Amino acid sequence: MKEYLFEEDIICGHCRHRFIKNNRIYTYKNLKVHAFYQYDDFMESLLYQFKEGRDVALADVFLWKQRKKMVDIFRQHQCVIMPSSKEKLEGRGFHHLKKILACSKVEICDCFIKTKNYKQSLQRAQNREKIHSVMQLSFFPGKDFYLFDDVVTSGNTLLAAASLLRKKEEMIEAYVLSVHPRFVEICDKQ
Repeated sequence: MKEYLFEEDIICGHCRHRFIKNNRIYTYKNLKVHAFYQYDDFMESLLYQFKEGRDVALADVFLWKQRKKMVDIFRQHQCVIMPSSKEKLEGRGFHHLKKILACSKVEICDCFIKTKNYKQSLQRAQNREKIHSVMQLSFFPGKDFYLFDDVVTSGNTLLAAASLLRKKEEMIEAYVLSVHPRFVEICDKQ
């Protein structure tokens, strides 16, 4: 409660209260995933308005409360963002992850390419692993990195990125804006 009294925010308290904090770190197939929030109807509608509605004014809302923490997390690391297809980038006119991360001023590494428009959320669970076939690495990050995405649902996008970047069987870490209940269930079953 004290954080709401003494810290400036860019949205009202009622709206901020609707962001459900996530205080858990998930491990999935040699990938450690840190999530700031839970993915629920509110987060889904906000991300849809931002991304598909092209409401770029919402960009800072997502990580505003974590912007200082993000600087600490990424102080010695690049923030490797997950790719969007060329069609999505042209249609929106911006890369949603770059906009979300702008308020935190972390070093962004955009080293992945999606070779075709392949939307994970429209795929059945058994088809989500096909993301490996549409992601390519255009260059290797110049220093240590963490992966970053807006929503983790199945974990396949992050796993594809990790497999393209992994030099050995080391643990790679990812930070995500929100974690979908489906991913929580997958991790709990391991």
